[in-house]
This record gives sequence, structure tokens and C-alpha cells, in this order.
Amino acid sequence: MSEATVREALEAVEAGRPCALATVVATRGSTPQKVGAKLLVRADGGIAGTLGGGAVEAEAIREAREAMAGGAALRREYALANETDEWGLACGGTMVVFIDPLTPEARPWLTAAAAALGGGEPVAVTTLIDGPGRLGARLLARRGRTEGSLGAPALDRAGTDLGARLLETDGAEVVTVEGATLYGEGFAPRPALILAGAGHVGKALAGLGRFLGFRVVVIDDRPEYASRERFPEADEVLARPMGEALRGYPVTPESAIVVAARNQDLDYEAARAALETPARYVGLVGARRKAIQVTERLAAEGVPPERVRELRSPIGLDLGARTPEEIAVAVVGEILMLRRGAAGRPMRLDERRSD
Repeated sequence: MSEATVREALEAVEAGRPCALATVVATRGSTPQKVGAKLLVRADGGIAGTLGGGAVEAEAIREAREAMAGGAALRREYALANETDEWGLACGGTMVVFIDPLTPEARPWLTAAAAALGGGEPVAVTTLIDGPGRLGARLLARRGRTEGSLGAPALDRAGTDLGARLLETDGAEVVTVEGATLYGEGFAPRPALILAGAGHVGKALAGLGRFLGFRVVVIDDRPEYASRERFPEADEVLARPMGEALRGYPVTPESAIVVAARNQDLDYEAARAALETPARYVGLVGARRKAIQVTERLAAEGVPPERVRELRSPIGLDLGARTPEEIAVAVVGEILMLRRGAAGRPMRLDERRSD
């Protein structure tokens, strides 16, 4: 889910500029984008986000402009036979897209979603996308309370239940209730990429992490390194001892911590503090010899064996990386591989495959 697209939609609504938001609400088979992908279409011809490019996106843009002119939301199903996405990948599935011309009524949910994605309170938004009632009606759920209405008590109850589930899973779901179809989507803070070390690798990781949508946090005990001037792309910069800062930071299981300190003692202190957090990904930059020495010391000084085994060091995918920028690609590639449950193998077709 693109924070930038949500923020652009909010800015357009606040400025009174006509726009429509197209959201993928369901897919079948191979599609260029998954559920939750968004495309903002502005009346001035500008767009933000993507549905994957190609003829389907062009058709969605055309219909979004018609929706802006007519003022009514609509649901469309696009078959992607013989379609390729903007990267040239062939698709053969179906995408269901909900196109909603945004009015001032959208401001509360867009504000809440943008705040959540930026690190605020998680929210879930349930939208009526098909069936009787006003398409585009929304129910906004926060922990313990809701705002808005889907137009009928039964739908509001279903939307409240759906919102409660999505607050826990940060996903998307479609349900059918009394002939109406509801689409719910959770909005939560972006996963944090916490960089313990503000050297060359940390600098490269900060830029790449920001580009990929992580909430970038930089920690270093040297104020001349941990500064806004050096890390303008970071969401937070903490000039504090790394171990202390990691122990005090609100790390979640979805956080990724990368340790790249300037010497092995600091590496050890930061790695130990990182392994005390619930972060599923903790990695240490360095050669195999350092990895062995640090892990042996962690084990000898009482860090639980199962947690020591979870330390990823040497860090990253084996790309033959040498420069800080190449190391950053290898590290973030490994983080994405684990987040998506992927294998990290080349994607080319097996040469033995017959057509």
C-alpha cells in the first residue's frame, strides 16, 4: 500500500481538486498488481500509483475520469487475457477494481489512513463496493470505536467485525452481507528498517529503504554521523548509544534491524540489544570471521541459542556485493525475500521446460 498515493489523494481533496481513486479489491489468476494496489487519477490528467500499466490501467483511467464527471462510484472487472504489465510480464487473470470519485467526505478516512501509514494509530476502512446502497459508503474502525456508516445496521455490524480483524492483520478482505459486497483494508505504520550504524552501508541502506517504503530509523552514537543533514531520507535519526536506543525503541516483529557499526565491540553490543527485541529480522554486516566471533560471544554471554541462530550474518543474499550500495541491495533483497516467503532463486524459466 503506497503511502505516497494516499497522501496525494488527501492533498487533492483538501485543495478541492477533482480526482478519483481506483483500488484493486479482488484478483483471480496472474495479475500485475495485487489487492490493495491504488491508482489516483486527477482531472488535470496527472496520476499517482499504478494498477500495473497496460490496457487495463488505461481503461481504468478513462473510467475514473467518467466517474469524476458523473459523481458516482463504480466497480469494474477486467480480464487480462493477452495483457502484459508495464514491466512486460504476461498476465492472464482478472482484476476487480473499485473506482471512487473522491469528495470532501473522503477526507476523514484519507487523513486517518495517511496518519496510520506514517506511524500513527492503525485503522481499517470498510467500503461498500457492490449491492444495494450508496457505493463508496465507508466505515472507519479504530481500536474500540468506529466512525461513519455503510448505510444499514447489518452492514455496519459486518463492517465493524471486518475492521476489527483487519486491525490485527493489516491486510485486505472482501465479504458479502445481505446482497452487499464490502471491501475492508487495514492501514498500519510502514515496517521499520532500523539501521544501527550511520556509516557508508547505513547511508546506502537508508536511501534504498526509503525508496521501497520502509520507515527508516538511523541510530549512531556519533552526532556528526547521526544527523538530519547526512540522512534527509530517514524518518528518525537518533544520536544515542546503539544498544540503549534499540532497547528503548518500539520494535515490532515486522521491524528489520541491520547492525553495521564501526567496530566489533559496538557490533556485539548492538546485535545483542537487537536480539532482545521481537524483530524477526536481525542482521550483522561483516565478513564470515566476524560473524563467527560475534555469534560465539553472544552464545557465551547468555543470549538464548535459538535467538543466536536467527542472527543473519554474514548478511544478505549472495550477489557478490562489494560496494556499500551493492551490499544494501543484497541486504534489502534478503529482507524482502523473508517478508514475502520467497525462495530468492532466479526467476527465469527452466531451460528444460517445453512449450
